[in-house]
Amino acid sequence: MRLIYSTAVAALLVLPVHARATELEGPARFCGYSPIIDLLPGEKVTTLEGGIHGGNFRWEGAFGSFYVQGIGWASPAKGRMLNQPSADKPAIFAPRRVKQGYQVAIWNGAHATAYFTSPSPFSAAQMAAIKRVRLFEEGQQPSGCKLQTIFVWE
Repeated sequence: MRLIYSTAVAALLVLPVHARATELEGPARFCGYSPIIDLLPGEKVTTLEGGIHGGNFRWEGAFGSFYVQGIGWASPAKGRMLNQPSADKPAIFAPRRVKQGYQVAIWNGAHATAYFTSPSPFSAAQMAAIKRVRLFEEGQQPSGCKLQTIFVWE
């Protein structure tokens, strides 16, 4: 099993699932599995681990940083939903306390979910960053991805 991290300039870096982290910098559209983030200048994603149905990465920017777990085939997140999902905006779940600190989840209304974890309570800037994220799920091909993670069986 390998993950391939690609960029628009067609350079490919093939890494084993538990290889060293790879930094992907904005501005560019990052399509992780399953978050889609239009990275702003100065923002970056550091890929961590991946598997069949999802992957983990760190997202950093002016808002601070998050540990993000994206899942392309998931059930709705637990907790209180703050808004209903729509075609262009996922549902956001209220922040909740977890073992690693605090967590906010988003869900597309079908099978894609992402969990954002921070060691301290979420700031307004962090919540605004989360609201920029869109999701895709298994079988879908998001467009405009200049930076992405792709799961490959070997």
